[in-house]
Amino acid sequence: MAKKEKNIYFGTDKLNRASHLRERTAQLEEMKQSHDAKYIPVYNGRHIYMNQHSSFYRRSNPFDCEDQCFLGLIGDQMWYSCPLNDEQAADLEKEVGKRFASLRRYALKLDDELAHIALYSRGLDLWQRNRKFCPKCGTANTLEMAGHKLVCQNNHEQFPHIEPAIIVMVTYEDKCLLGRKAEWPTYAYSTLAGFVEPGETIEEAVKREVEEESNIRVNNIKYFGSQPWPFPASLMLAFTAEAENEDIKVDDELEDVQWFTRLQLQEMMKDGYITIAPRYTVAHNLIVGWLEDKDA
Repeated sequence: MAKKEKNIYFGTDKLNRASHLRERTAQLEEMKQSHDAKYIPVYNGRHIYMNQHSSFYRRSNPFDCEDQCFLGLIGDQMWYSCPLNDEQAADLEKEVGKRFASLRRYALKLDDELAHIALYSRGLDLWQRNRKFCPKCGTANTLEMAGHKLVCQNNHEQFPHIEPAIIVMVTYEDKCLLGRKAEWPTYAYSTLAGFVEPGETIEEAVKREVEEESNIRVNNIKYFGSQPWPFPASLMLAFTAEAENEDIKVDDELEDVQWFTRLQLQEMMKDGYITIAPRYTVAHNLIVGWLEDKDA
C-alpha cells in the first residue's frame, strides 16, 4: 500500500495517561486544586452527547458515583470517568434532558481527542461492570488504583482485559478479498477478521482466519496499524497480505466472500450495491488505502 498517513480513528497521543498517579490518591486530590478537572458520566459504556452530538456531556465537578476513574492529563487538564448505576443514570438523563447513547452513533462527530477519551472511558467502564465478582473465588470486587484495578475480598487482583483480534486486507493481483456476515446491514462488506487464539502468533492468526473463512492461503503478511476497539474489549491489529490462490469456499461464519477489482468496487459503492465499513474503523482505512494505491 502507499506510504501515507493512515489517520486511524480513536488513536491520539495528546492524552497523557500518567499511570504513575493512579495509586497516589493524595497527590491527585492536591492537583485538583491547581488543575482544571473534567468529569464524564458513563453508563454501560455509553455517554450523553451534546451540542448537535459534536461533544459529550461532562462538567467540572464530580458526579455521585462509585468511584472517580482517573483517565489522564491533556496539558494541565485532568480527565475522569464516573461510572453511574441505574438510578444515577436515570436521574442525570432527566436533569440534562438527553439519554445515554452509543459511541458508534456519534464517533465521527467527535474530534480525535474526545473520540479517544470516549473510547477509553467506555472500555474501562465495561470492564468494571463485567467483573463485579472475582473469577477465582466469587467474592465481590472493589475498585482501586483510580479505577484501573479490581481487588476482591481475598485480595485477588484483576486488571483491564483486552482481546487481540486481527483484521486483514487480502489481495490477489488487482483484486481484494471482502466478506459479509448475514446479520450485517444489506450490501455491507468488509475485510476479514478474527480473534487471536491461545498459543498463536498474530501472523498465524492471519493465516488461519483467512483460510477458515474463505479457503484462501496468504503470505507476505505486513503490519498496517492498530486500533483500540472496546466493543466490548478488543484491540484490532491490522495487516495486509497476498493470496496464494483465488478459489473461494465460504464457511458457516460468513454469508459471502468475493474478490473485487478496484473498478468493480468503486462502481458498486457509487451505485449503492455495496457499502464498506464505517469511516471510524480500521477496516475502512484498509479498504480505502487499497483503492487509492494505484501502484499496488
